[in-house]
Amino acid sequence: MQGKIFRAGMLYYKYRHWHPIERMTHHPAAIQAEVMQRLLRANRNTRFGIEHGFSTISNYAELQQKVPVQHYEMLRPYIEEQRCSGTQALTAETPQFYAQTSGTTGEPKYIPITATTLAIHKEEQSLFSYLQYRACPEAFEGKALGIMGAAVEGQLDSGHQVGSVSGNLYQSLPKIIQSRFVLPPSISNITDYELKYLVMLRLAVAEPNITYAGSPNPSTFLRLLNVLNTRREELTHSLATGRFAEMDVLDAPLRAQLNQRLRPDPVRADYINSLPELTFANVWPKLKLVTTWMGGSCGIALNSLRDKLPLGTKVMELGYQSTEFRGSIALEAETDAGLPPLHHHFFEFVAQSHWDNSNLEFLTLDQLTQGKMYYIIITTTAGLYRYFMNDLVEVTGYFNATPLLRFVQKGKGVTSLTGEKLYESQVIDAVRAATMKSDVVSNFYILVADEQEMAYRLFLEVDGTMQANTSSLAMLIDAKLGELNIEYQAKRDSGRLAPLSIILLKRGTSEAYKAACMRSGQREGQFKPTVLQYRQKLNLPLADFAMS
Repeated sequence: MQGKIFRAGMLYYKYRHWHPIERMTHHPAAIQAEVMQRLLRANRNTRFGIEHGFSTISNYAELQQKVPVQHYEMLRPYIEEQRCSGTQALTAETPQFYAQTSGTTGEPKYIPITATTLAIHKEEQSLFSYLQYRACPEAFEGKALGIMGAAVEGQLDSGHQVGSVSGNLYQSLPKIIQSRFVLPPSISNITDYELKYLVMLRLAVAEPNITYAGSPNPSTFLRLLNVLNTRREELTHSLATGRFAEMDVLDAPLRAQLNQRLRPDPVRADYINSLPELTFANVWPKLKLVTTWMGGSCGIALNSLRDKLPLGTKVMELGYQSTEFRGSIALEAETDAGLPPLHHHFFEFVAQSHWDNSNLEFLTLDQLTQGKMYYIIITTTAGLYRYFMNDLVEVTGYFNATPLLRFVQKGKGVTSLTGEKLYESQVIDAVRAATMKSDVVSNFYILVADEQEMAYRLFLEVDGTMQANTSSLAMLIDAKLGELNIEYQAKRDSGRLAPLSIILLKRGTSEAYKAACMRSGQREGQFKPTVLQYRQKLNLPLADFAMS
């Protein structure tokens, strides 16, 4: 009976969500023009809307003339005014809560989530649920291992809640879908990462019929396998007895809720103990679909994960999405591109080469070229008007007349190995503070994001003799980055990012690096070393210049 109800729900999603957007993809220019006018009309009486003449904008050219491209720090005063006073500074709608992410400074960014914003997220999630079902219906026959954020993560001084959209979406799911999840949402409130992983695994190992798994970053699944193998004895003992002493430190209501889900299963415990290395393939052999990020640096972790999955398991792109908005929805499995929700957000683009050369030639969604990379600018119901994401996307093809987008990486001055979004300004501040404290003088350094090792390495050329211990200096920089970037700290705490390390460089490395940059086409008069880079983007193999 439940299966019939579920299939009927997916059929409803098909006609309610998929068919309308499928029709819209034939006319992206017209749909986007309607979205632009709707967003401007809804917020024309806000302080931002009045100051930028929303009520007088009748076409895209006028939007470009009257509203400059925005960065978060330009919007922060409006967000703070509305948050603290309740005035319609940025959005006509009152935010229901705020989603938090790291900013270029030590101050977090707070993204307003209005009722309309949340409704859009729900609609996009319903659409994606149908597309996942269409891609792999057998994945919806068993249980689901879904890992999400907390609906409520804290409270601001204005009384507003800080939370995650994913946590709120879970709470709004139909009961029949919620019943499929192995993990209750309360697990997301456990702040001790090691304990959280243990609790998640204790509930998951008891369920052999997991057919679906979802988490934004594939590194989370690799971390789960690492904990599963290193803490196997405790987990299987708990599975055999039905008791889990590790949960005794949790508060009573949460402990009671989780204890209701613990059942002794000595047969399952014996089976897991009989296995060699524990993988998704042998612990959960019925797994059919994994939904996660496939693009950017996440592809490296995903390649490692694939070897641990049951043969034939499909992988589906979670979509280009961030705290600010959702930029694409995958139409099928095994592709990292997706359809932009053109009926919800207004999209603008600038070709990568143009933006990097300060040539701001803006393009709309219908003007993009297959195979090219673009920086993306968005306007949303959350009050992000012509907001520069500093994300690079590539057009991989078309669905009808609408381009399909693939996330490539963060733009200049930002790296993200597992969602930490580390900014160059944060690196400069952290290195400056740590070297001053350690009496170290450096004339050249580059922090390298190593996609293979999921770690940051600071290549440091020092002026004179290095007096400080490199491991102590690395710990200072690591800690300072955690202070400046809440998401970096979270990824370090959870073990998804390895500790930062330092490699000392021989004298003259800075000149060799500059020469390499000149050979690659940079002009000497405009040369400015980028202190934060991905390993694969380096102009010079810095490891070859390491001191012995």
